[in-house]
Amino acid sequence: MKNLQVQFQNVYTDKPLSIKLDGRLTSLSAMDFKRDLVNLIEEINQDCHLDISSLSQMDATGVNALAVAHKTAERKGTKLVLLSNEENPASEFLHLTKFTNYFNFQRA
Repeated sequence: MKNLQVQFQNVYTDKPLSIKLDGRLTSLSAMDFKRDLVNLIEEINQDCHLDISSLSQMDATGVNALAVAHKTAERKGTKLVLLSNEENPASEFLHLTKFTNYFNFQRA
């Protein structure tokens, strides 16, 4: 199984921050990613588009990472938008847990 891979684009620009995730957003990798993403959102003042369409797996720790980042962005007056497709296991997990009603989604 593939560990979490993270790619950043548009950091410190006037465009929305673009982050692409690949692999598994689970356990320790999700906790590390949450810490890094929340710190980045706190530091910048721009919307964040998070592409989860290439995730192969996500668990409750991954959902928590996204929820905390979403709440941090809201508190800062910015948006966290999740980019995904319906065939993705992460999107299916978010749908089953009803978190699709909580997050801002766009199709990847």
